[in-house]
This record gives sequence, structure tokens and C-alpha cells, in this order.
Amino acid sequence: MLSLEGNRYLIFIIITLSITLISVTIIDLPIASGSSMTSTFPNKGRINYYVTAEGDSNGMRNGQSMIPVLEICGDGQDNDGNGLVDENCPIDSPSGAKPSVNFDTSKIIRIAVVGDVDSNSGLTTQLDIANQYNVQALILTGDFEYTNGNKVLSDLESHGFTKENVDIVVGNHDTEQDVKAWLNEERTFGQVNFAFSDDRLAFFNIDANTKFDCSSPQFEILKSQIESSNAKYKFAVVHQPFVTVKSDHPPNGEFNCYDPVFRAGGIDGVLQSHNHNYQRFDIDGLLYGVFGTGTHDTGSSMYPIGSDNWNGNSCIKCITGQNGITIIDLQIDDENSKHFNGWFINMNNKVLDSFQKSNLP
Repeated sequence: MLSLEGNRYLIFIIITLSITLISVTIIDLPIASGSSMTSTFPNKGRINYYVTAEGDSNGMRNGQSMIPVLEICGDGQDNDGNGLVDENCPIDSPSGAKPSVNFDTSKIIRIAVVGDVDSNSGLTTQLDIANQYNVQALILTGDFEYTNGNKVLSDLESHGFTKENVDIVVGNHDTEQDVKAWLNEERTFGQVNFAFSDDRLAFFNIDANTKFDCSSPQFEILKSQIESSNAKYKFAVVHQPFVTVKSDHPPNGEFNCYDPVFRAGGIDGVLQSHNHNYQRFDIDGLLYGVFGTGTHDTGSSMYPIGSDNWNGNSCIKCITGQNGITIIDLQIDDENSKHFNGWFINMNNKVLDSFQKSNLP
């Protein structure tokens, strides 16, 4: 029977598992009475030990399980080797933790957002992450044709992202003709819906490469579409941002024109890029995000964060030097309320930012 030497040592057993037991290692670590330590089995599970008062020979809280829970929720891996991923994990995805791989599609629609992508292995990694989390719809916020737009579209389709579940807004490095062909539309702006989401989700693409101010036909068409849409969730999508900190590209200058329309029409978020970094703002309750985290630029080549605010509105989270993809879960099972959770996940599958919005209009 194992005991605590001098009642001041934590003894824990690290068990290396494959198909059969390979080895057992006993390690003595000095630790003060009354403190705690967590032993983590890499890619396997966790056991929490607690050193109690002197005289407690088993060194654990009464009732504490001595068997590790080997399945790690949310990592998308079969940790316990039983052929299942994230079994017995919560279906809903709390903000902060990684999104649950298994979720109830009658309760949640899962979308992903990224802009300024390129035809390289980085895009493939981002799409792999989207597949890992079972993303249902992908939103490209412009600039996918830096190098080879056809290769980008081919990579999308090989990951299951097709015209049926991908929205693309035209960027300054994209061709109008190619975006129209993808959207099967005669215009590069306007409402986009996906059949799988019924009337629960709508996107409103804005083409800031052409005239789009308050006096433009584009503005009038978008205003009418936003106001008449009955979609539960509505997002505006634009490449050149309305809201951005000081970076390589300034704001598009039409915030005062569009923001009142967004609010009156029940827009839930404004998805932007152009600056190759990540920015998240809450402007009087409305999400404005810059999601230019595609891999056209990487690391130190990404655009600088030159300030901490836009027009006095603080950037809640601004990150540069990190590529990744942003996942957003939209709650759809309550007719009387709206709620979404979001996560910015980098190329190493690490959550760098998480957020949630409730009581949406």
C-alpha cells in the first residue's frame, strides 16, 4: 500500500497506455499539506489529487475518483481509444472552451469566418480545422485570389465547402466575374441564403470596391433586403472595414451611412477583413469584427495593430501575427431569443479569443 512519506509528499502514478499497460512510474514530489496538484496524462485525461491534513494516508479528498476521465471534451480526438470522439461530452459549446465537436444541429448552426486567404498549405490547415469542428457554413470576407483563386475554390470543395454553404464577398484582389460565378448572381452585393438553414440565417454582401455610399443603388438595394428579411440571424459581410484600429488600411468611411440600417434591420454582426489581423469590437451592442487571419501573410508579415480603438471605441481583442479561423455558434432552438458564442482558433488549434452575445434584437 502506498503512503505519504512524512505526510508532506504527493505520490502520483503516471500510467503510460497504448493498447496494453506499458509502464508504471512512481514519482515523489514535495508539496505542502493543504495544497493541490493536477496530474495530466498527455492526450489522455486528468486526475486531481489533494494533499489533506497530516495523518490522511491516502492523500485524497474522500469521494474523489481515482480513475482518470480519459476523454477530453472539445479537442476533436478519440482520447480513450474506443472509436468515439467526445462521447458523453456536453452538446452545447460554452464560450471560452473550444467548440464541442459533437453538437445538436437542431439547436445550433455553426459558421466559420476568415478573409485574406491564399492558395497555400495554410488554407488547407484552416479548412481542416473547420472540418474538425463540423462547420456547416464558411464565410470568406474577401481576397481569395491573390495567387490562384481556382486552387482556393478547389481546396474549399475538397473539404466539403461548396456553393451550397460558402459565401464570398468580393475583395480588392478578387475579380468581379469569379465572385458572381460562385454566387450564381448577377451582382457582387446583396442577400445570400443557404437552403440548409431555411429562414434562420442570411448574409448581406457589400461590395466596397464600387460606389456604395448612401446615395448609391447598392445602398438602397441592401437597405430594402435587410429590412424585409425574416431571417433569425443576419450578418453584414464586407471586405473593406467600417470599423478598424489604425493599421495598413483605414476604415471605408461609410459607417454613419450603414450602421443605422444595420441596427434598424436587426443585423447581428458585421464581418470584415482587409487588414491582415484579428479585431473584435462591440459598438453599442453590435459586433464588428476584422477577420483578416487567412494565410496570405503570416507571422510578422501580418498587419500592425497601431492603436487600441476606433473613434474612441476600444478594441476588445486585437491580435496580429496569428493566423486562424473564427467559429460562431448560433442558437436556433428558442424562437423567443437569440444567442451566439464565438472562438478565434489559431493554426495550432488554440483558442486565442472567445466571446458571446445574448439578448440580440
